[in-house]
Amino acid sequence: MFQRSLWSIVNSEASPRYQILAINAFDGGSHRSFLRGLIGGSDNDWTVLAGKPVHWKWRMRSSALTMADMTQQHVAKHGYPDLVFCTDMLDLPTWRGLLNDKRFADIPVINYFHESQWTYPTAPGSRVDHHFGYTNLLSAIASDACVFNSCFHRDTFLGASEQFVRKMPDSKSAHDWLALKAKSWVIPPGFDPPSFLPSRSAGEVPVIGWVSRWENDKCPQRFAELLQQLDHLSHDFRLVLLGARPADPKAASLEPLEQIRRSHGHRILYDGFAETADDYWHWLTKMDFVVSTADHEFFGIAVCEAMHAGAVPVVPDRLSYPEWVPSECLYRTTEDAIALLCLNKDERRLCSDVCRNQIAKFDRRLVASKIDNLAMRLIQAS
Repeated sequence: MFQRSLWSIVNSEASPRYQILAINAFDGGSHRSFLRGLIGGSDNDWTVLAGKPVHWKWRMRSSALTMADMTQQHVAKHGYPDLVFCTDMLDLPTWRGLLNDKRFADIPVINYFHESQWTYPTAPGSRVDHHFGYTNLLSAIASDACVFNSCFHRDTFLGASEQFVRKMPDSKSAHDWLALKAKSWVIPPGFDPPSFLPSRSAGEVPVIGWVSRWENDKCPQRFAELLQQLDHLSHDFRLVLLGARPADPKAASLEPLEQIRRSHGHRILYDGFAETADDYWHWLTKMDFVVSTADHEFFGIAVCEAMHAGAVPVVPDRLSYPEWVPSECLYRTTEDAIALLCLNKDERRLCSDVCRNQIAKFDRRLVASKIDNLAMRLIQAS
């Protein structure tokens, strides 16, 4: 509803080179991969101030102080940037205040929202800490542009923010929702397609892949149950089980993985976290299908990468998926998912071609050009 057209921005004239200061308070995993890919495809000059990718709650609490100190040191050595690019892990108003530098009042800020704490699932038995969600909201208000990785994320963030403020005793009118919506953009994170992919050789027995984290919000128990139903239907298959695993080997979210190992061990081709990019893409190309059973997904970059490698997505008809996955690959019921997983070899090949064409626009070089042009507009307007 609040989506602006980005195509006019993308097609604008080439911009001059600007100095961009990136503040990545949680510089690890997908946050680090996204930023490094963005910088690699950008026409501007970037400097990264990086925080440790551990203890995310402490990062959100403390990073404003540490990043303010690092920013002051950077300015003393290199001068002021033309624009600041930060992510949702930074308490932006506190960072601005701790800088105590009037020059930064005129330097525009783009805030990229990988996730928001209003709707990020909590661990079982944990209480929601609304302070983190409100920190995200204040950071969005303090930004010149808020960029979300999906329409689903933008709309749920804005909706949850308004819902929270309506419950508060006062200061409701201080929140300018129209202004916040007007500066909210959607630019998917994109991915870095490898220059070379191993050739695929689809067989009669399909290979089903899992690429999500083995965490509760990805609902791996549903995946295990889906495989059991396929087995009961005498539908043969092989498995490639990727995805990061919890550090605690006794974590409850690993029980579905143990169940899959017990029931389908003879079908597993690979079971582990791919340590290198080459290994990762190698196993993606072995997949005929990639399955998601997630209850929560702000975008789904791993599924996107599997699609590029040739896998047919089998994903829920909700969350961010309907924005970028072909409708014929979305399921609403378990029966829908099973029907997709029973596609024959020729049907899989045709569907795979459609899917790869669908996500070509997520090449990170195209994403970088959108960020570059948004940065140019903000800098020229400041």
